[in-house]
Amino acid sequence: MLNKTKIYWFFQIAGWLMYVVIVGIFNILTGNVLTSELIYSLLAIFLIVLSIAHGYRIIIVKLNWMRFSIPQLIPRILSGTILSGVLVYLLKSIIIEWVIVQNQYVFNWQDAFPSIISWTLLFLIWSLLYFLFHYVNNYKKEEIKNLKWQAAKNEIELNKLKSQLNPHFIFNSMNSIRALVDEEPKSAKEAITQLSNVLRNSLLMGNKKLIPLSDEMKLVNDYLSLEKTRFEERLLIERDIKSGSENFLVPPLMIQTLVENGIKHGTSKLPKGGVIKISSKIENDNLIITIYNSGVYDENKPTETGFGIVNTVQRLQLLYGDKALFSIKNQDNQVKTELIIPNQTIL
Repeated sequence: MLNKTKIYWFFQIAGWLMYVVIVGIFNILTGNVLTSELIYSLLAIFLIVLSIAHGYRIIIVKLNWMRFSIPQLIPRILSGTILSGVLVYLLKSIIIEWVIVQNQYVFNWQDAFPSIISWTLLFLIWSLLYFLFHYVNNYKKEEIKNLKWQAAKNEIELNKLKSQLNPHFIFNSMNSIRALVDEEPKSAKEAITQLSNVLRNSLLMGNKKLIPLSDEMKLVNDYLSLEKTRFEERLLIERDIKSGSENFLVPPLMIQTLVENGIKHGTSKLPKGGVIKISSKIENDNLIITIYNSGVYDENKPTETGFGIVNTVQRLQLLYGDKALFSIKNQDNQVKTELIIPNQTIL
């Protein structure tokens, strides 16, 4: 891949060479004969403009003109192009007249002014192209830098959200086990084993951005087993995981968090308990996960619906932007939570 210096010299030489060739062709078409004097004159013009343009560029770099705003650049560019135009005219006239043609050079302002204006305009075009290239190049670099910064920020936010999940989950699980210790020691031991499985799996999943739905459901099933031990007949569990959706990638601990949220803020508060229903299907290359739980969702008090909802919305936004959808509402005397996750379209 060409570096900036090689790109500069390529366009510098190619551009001025093309200009000289066009001037030579124009001279021949207007009746001039291709003589050695014409060839040497064209070569002299090429070397002069190449040297002046490069000297102009050295001034731009040394004085760091790139740091200036456009209003600050305008007078500098105008001064630089006028000076370049004057220098090219003087060097061209002296070298071609004295060295190549070997005539006595006499300065004539009437002939010099239009020629200087022409060279100034030519260097003005050169300046515009030069600064445009650098502004576009710097803009791309800034965009890449911003994207990298945003990706790093998103990664930090995701890790922060994941770190918030585990303490929240452990706290609720330990409360469930504590309720069993005195009354049902055997069930408590089984619950501790289940909790260790859940923690081990959650630690393994926490290092990943996405995992298969089948792995997430293993964690969910272990969690539900813990809650079933606690609530017994007060908790009914229904699952409907459609074939083909098991390998779909989902954010780790997200479904488990929503299930936990449904039990904590719905089923556990009902004297007779309730039902947790989990279903999944694929439509239009999107995974649709639906969770029903007994209870009532108070739409006027969203802050009381628990940590799980806030966490889910933030993680979906960081991972998918507006391509994922989350909703929670009351439906048929139940609370319906729905996730629509696109197929591996992560930001």
